[in-house]
Amino acid sequence: MTQLSEHLHQLAETIGPRPATTDAEAQAADYIEGVFESRGLPVERQEFDCPRTYAWAFIIYHALTIGAAVLANWFAWPALAIAVAVAVVMWFDLDTRWGLSRIMPKGPSQNIIARHAPKARRNERLRKVVIVAHYDSAKASLAFSPGLVKNFNLTFGLMKWLTFLTPVAILVLALPWTQDWRPYTWYAALAVCAYLIVPLLINLHRELLMHATDGANDNASGVAAMLGIMEQTVPEPEQRTMATQPIRRTPEAAFDADVVLEDALLSYTPVDGSPRAAEPVAPTRPALETFDDLGWETTTMPAIQQQSSLSFEEPAYPSSPPRRADDFDDDEPDLPIELEDKAPEPSGRKRLFGRKGESGERHGVRDWLGLGGGFDVRKEGKSIGTWDALADDEEDGFGFKGGAAGPLGFDDPGFAAEEASRIRRRVTNSIDRALSEKEIWFVATGAEEVGTCGMQAFLAAYGEELRDALIINLDNLGAGALAWITSEGMARHYHCDRRLASSAKRVARENDLPIRGREYRGLSTDATPALARRFKAMSIMAFDINGRLPHWHWHTDTVDNVAESNLDLAADFVTKLIREL
Repeated sequence: MTQLSEHLHQLAETIGPRPATTDAEAQAADYIEGVFESRGLPVERQEFDCPRTYAWAFIIYHALTIGAAVLANWFAWPALAIAVAVAVVMWFDLDTRWGLSRIMPKGPSQNIIARHAPKARRNERLRKVVIVAHYDSAKASLAFSPGLVKNFNLTFGLMKWLTFLTPVAILVLALPWTQDWRPYTWYAALAVCAYLIVPLLINLHRELLMHATDGANDNASGVAAMLGIMEQTVPEPEQRTMATQPIRRTPEAAFDADVVLEDALLSYTPVDGSPRAAEPVAPTRPALETFDDLGWETTTMPAIQQQSSLSFEEPAYPSSPPRRADDFDDDEPDLPIELEDKAPEPSGRKRLFGRKGESGERHGVRDWLGLGGGFDVRKEGKSIGTWDALADDEEDGFGFKGGAAGPLGFDDPGFAAEEASRIRRRVTNSIDRALSEKEIWFVATGAEEVGTCGMQAFLAAYGEELRDALIINLDNLGAGALAWITSEGMARHYHCDRRLASSAKRVARENDLPIRGREYRGLSTDATPALARRFKAMSIMAFDINGRLPHWHWHTDTVDNVAESNLDLAADFVTKLIREL
């Protein structure tokens, strides 16, 4: 089982149906949050209140419209006012603006928001891309049963347009010059709204007798694809673990390992921090050694005590002894010329400039520098004269630069730019800059199935920050042929962002992917409220051979009816699309 399939099974089988505002929805949010955190992303949990269902609001719309038509025979103008108000409010509700669903009984829901934001260079604005997928599942409904769903566009269109036409029929009935046409104008108004009894009864049946679906395709598939995109775009966090437990070592072991500075004091205390008095530890060396004219001289120090941590103290260096008079000329500054070892060294100890040999001969500064005993600095300097007199016999051909190093070509004006470009290529050769230079938001929205409430709450909170962002919505991806949606919406048809559509077309063509653009005439997606509020958005969905969403809002929406290849293809396509943006 692939990782994407594991996410799918966790949401649709282990957790199961996830209606909005329920504990199961919160459990799914916890799972997604854990996946984000395991990838090292900072996660925010945005909580909000939303309706538990949208069905009761539409039951009220249909009942009021039918009631207005019935009352129109006796109270024409009040009935007209009611019918117009219902039509307007329902239009705003379908357009994801405001409606009766906003005043229905509410419950808690949440969005899970994770951000991958690479560091931007000075004065650089990163392109922001938002990947959205809802994780709640819908209640089944007879309107989505296999026998009726094939005519869903027709039935939904009738419900919408007959609600808008009922006020027109009542207006004709109420006009003074149509009074002679009664009761036929009243019959016409009743006929116009009569069909609304069907969606009213279907919604009643849905709320009273139907249960939520597993939501494997709608929309655990979209969440799994989003998590797959995260795995392809966000580097894995570095794991820093210790191979073994830390070992507490004694002062003697520290000196034997040669990890203590020669002129430092070492002290210990117990790890548990107990108040018992520190026990003295026998010093590993009899004295602290200090310098005397680059040789050694011994100063006795107190024994090392056992304390809680290592501590280092600066030694007190004695003042330099007087210099020898024969080392200076009368007209030269007082600078030491000849290095001489004077003080005896303690046996068996490491020295700053060497170690005492087996024969007992000391190795001082001259031996460390490779100079003989008769080396005269002034004489050698006068014989060289200038830096130019040094031989240009370096094997690399660079020659002696008097402390400078580098290839020939310093006089070339383009040399610095070429070297900088070469270094930059080496550093960034293994970095996918098309992805690393984009700020990607991963948003798992709740309560989408009750009116895109999660997406609306997200846009209300972060709209100003994401005004120029590109939003890609993933929904119903698990079965059928993948497509990017060119237009969608229930009240109005909103066209997707042109840049997103153009990039999607180019990515599909250049990578020979079986994905194309098409219109969607179903219910709202999380891209609909974004498009309605003039954000740059586009949906990615999958359709069967008849142009419908497979197993949409029905009990057959299970893991068995989801193709793993669709999840991989969707994740790969969107990742390539992000690179292209």
